[in-house]
Amino acid sequence: MPSHYPKAIRRWPQHANQRDYVMAEHVNEIQDEIAGISSTLGVMPTEYLDANGNTVSYTTVDSRLDIIQREQERLRYYQDGLLDAAKTGWNLPVCSLRSSGTSIPQTVNQGNPNHPVEDWHPILFDRAVIDPLGMAKQPTYTLTCPKTGWWIISVRTMMWVPAKRPQTKSTDHAMYTRVNIEGVSRDVATDGDSAPLGIYGYHRNNPVYSGPWYQGEKLSVEIRHMGNLRIPAANLFDPIGPQTVFTWAGFTYIRALPQDMVTRPDWDADPLTP
Repeated sequence: MPSHYPKAIRRWPQHANQRDYVMAEHVNEIQDEIAGISSTLGVMPTEYLDANGNTVSYTTVDSRLDIIQREQERLRYYQDGLLDAAKTGWNLPVCSLRSSGTSIPQTVNQGNPNHPVEDWHPILFDRAVIDPLGMAKQPTYTLTCPKTGWWIISVRTMMWVPAKRPQTKSTDHAMYTRVNIEGVSRDVATDGDSAPLGIYGYHRNNPVYSGPWYQGEKLSVEIRHMGNLRIPAANLFDPIGPQTVFTWAGFTYIRALPQDMVTRPDWDADPLTP
């Protein structure tokens, strides 16, 4: 006869010594159920053949089930992490900001035009397009991270190529944009381009930072621009002059970091730009 298991659990009668007869059908029923259990578990249920054809052995079926359950919990943890933004109400994107136009002085230290620190000027963000967290409640040069996590920060800057003036000796003009996280790196993302003076066109830089940004860290977008000549007194001898830069910035919160990553490690600071 077919076994009850796994579709049902067979109920067994109780037998007493010297009172009940154990019939052959009773033994057959037990054998049927053992066969049903065996066919359900299959051959060698403590072993698993992985995708590479290797056999993984466990001591018991119970230990194999425990490992499966732990892996399921781990996958659920990472799935929850991926859904973190939606679960916590952090709708994407978090913030979109504009700069209606920031006047950037011409770089004056063209005696050392490749210096990594000098002559960078921050952008003033004065128009919040989307800002539910109040990252830019008022016009500001620096933006403070509202929540530790993995972020994508996309920046787009534009500036008209300056006109060729009679006194200007440079032939080309360059514009550079960098994203600066104070105390971490002055250029976690950079971009730049150059063009001949006097052409009808514009510079466009598009630096993008993708990485951890910790709550409380301050970020700025900074610009420098210059002619192509090494002139110690550039404003006097090569008067390109100040130029207006327009900026768009998008801040997207992707997901939370692991629980033990609450502050940026000291060794994560950029060793090349103090």
